[in-house]
Amino acid sequence: MASFVLDSSIALQWFLEDESDRDKSLAILRAITDEYRPVVPYLWFYEISNTILMQVRRKRIELSKGIQYLQIIDDMLIDIDPPDSTSILSLARLANTHSLTSYDAAFLELAMRLHLPLATNDKALEKAAIAVSVELFNP
Repeated sequence: MASFVLDSSIALQWFLEDESDRDKSLAILRAITDEYRPVVPYLWFYEISNTILMQVRRKRIELSKGIQYLQIIDDMLIDIDPPDSTSILSLARLANTHSLTSYDAAFLELAMRLHLPLATNDKALEKAAIAVSVELFNP
């Protein structure tokens, strides 16, 4: 059963070792167990894949490392919210109201709908979560 919503900003720090302030993201990684697992909107996998690929293209990480990171993600204990569970109009409204991208609004909407805390490093998403009374996840 899902225990918190996991934003891409947290997961990407697990693999990008030169990122500053990784302590929070690594603590969240250590908190994931079979009983205490994150849930993500389906688009999360596209975001992770794209960002890892961009880091390879920018020569920030080697292709072999990128593939290894994606395999780790693929094997993780993560629940996936079905792609058709939210209307596009509700995401657009939420994004517009809180000056978010539609992608970030998907994480906020999921946390709101499932009444779960949100794990993120995105300051705009944190601000929006607080505005709608979504708890921020800190292990």
